[in-house]
Amino acid sequence: MDRWIIIGIVLVGYILYSAIKQKETWKKLSVMQNIGVLVTFVGVISAGGYILFYGVRFLIGFTSNEIISIIIQFITAIIVVIFCMLVFSSLVSKITNGLLPKKRKR
Repeated sequence: MDRWIIIGIVLVGYILYSAIKQKETWKKLSVMQNIGVLVTFVGVISAGGYILFYGVRFLIGFTSNEIISIIIQFITAIIVVIFCMLVFSSLVSKITNGLLPKKRKR
């Protein structure tokens, strides 16, 4: 199997696991809030993937050194993931009136 297919299957599996785990929270939300959360999730994932794919290609185009290319990819991935998490959390919090994202118990 191709590596990307396996990563996709694991990602979808984790999303389904998280959705089932938060079943009671989803029931508290209206249909429009559920749709808003889903659209926001797909939008943030799409924007992050687009930035990672095209942004990293643009940035590593300036160097021919493989080690520097890997470092640029790693740093860009960390920045994009953190930015997407912050944007998703703030948007979902507004959509659900603070019900989501759930606060982690320590």
